[in-house]
Amino acid sequence: MLKSFSILQHSAVSIQNYMFQTIAVVGFGLIGGSLAMALRAASPDCRIVAIDTDAIASRAREIGAANDAGTDLALADGADLIVLAAPVRQNIAVLRDLAKRVRGEAVVTDVGSTKRAMVHAARDLPKRLHFVGGHPLAGAATGGLEAARADLFRGRPWILTAAADQPAVARLSEMVRAVGAQPCVMDPIAHDRMMAYVSHLPQLTVSALMHVVGERAGAEGLRLAGSGLRDSTRLASSPAGTWRDVTATNVDALGVAIDELITALRRLKRDLAAGDDLQEVFDAAASWKKTLDESEVPRTES
Repeated sequence: MLKSFSILQHSAVSIQNYMFQTIAVVGFGLIGGSLAMALRAASPDCRIVAIDTDAIASRAREIGAANDAGTDLALADGADLIVLAAPVRQNIAVLRDLAKRVRGEAVVTDVGSTKRAMVHAARDLPKRLHFVGGHPLAGAATGGLEAARADLFRGRPWILTAAADQPAVARLSEMVRAVGAQPCVMDPIAHDRMMAYVSHLPQLTVSALMHVVGERAGAEGLRLAGSGLRDSTRLASSPAGTWRDVTATNVDALGVAIDELITALRRLKRDLAAGDDLQEVFDAAASWKKTLDESEVPRTES
């Protein structure tokens, strides 16, 4: 069983002593936009800088999610926190350019679904840029700034990668708590292995399932589908672009997870007539589903 994380206990130091004053968010979509909204709600005096395309930067200013916005990474110069919230490989590219565009000292984090590649790339940062990998376990059926909301992270885990820079981890932990999430520390390797099972494999499985069903059933057949297919394929609307980066940066761990799923399906295929293995798999699945449901943190209203 994969298990390698620890929940960070709340310290006695007040959030005000740790809160960042200027936060630059590079990539202002669902996660980046939601973080900006949550930070403004938690600390109205903080300054948010949005860095994205012209259209998204303009929209960020228009809806009041950012004080300043533009396309140039140099806008992050002067921020005491820089959040990389683009797809993983874009974040890595930004990370490699960061030292040339940001002259001062800052804490740098990301919100990507894989951590090893980011942590590896961050080794080349100068010491004045303190990197701590991050991954908020929150999302929505649709992406983009228009889907962003201030309560997206409430009650959700927010993983921070193990790092020697404990002051940076402490500051980020308080920021995570300020937006309503629960910080925990995890080794990057353990993180990617765990996410391969609880996030990446489900996404690929659901997308493959919807592809096969859709191709064979067609529009007419899908009209006959019940709520079970709709409920089980909710993730099939996810954009491929983001997931191409996720899979490309977690090939080994995800490959093992896919092989294990294929083995389970082949086992069921061999046992279709007898149903003995089917009974065992279904019973185990029902038990684990109960555990999953019991672990869900209920959302509180804003």
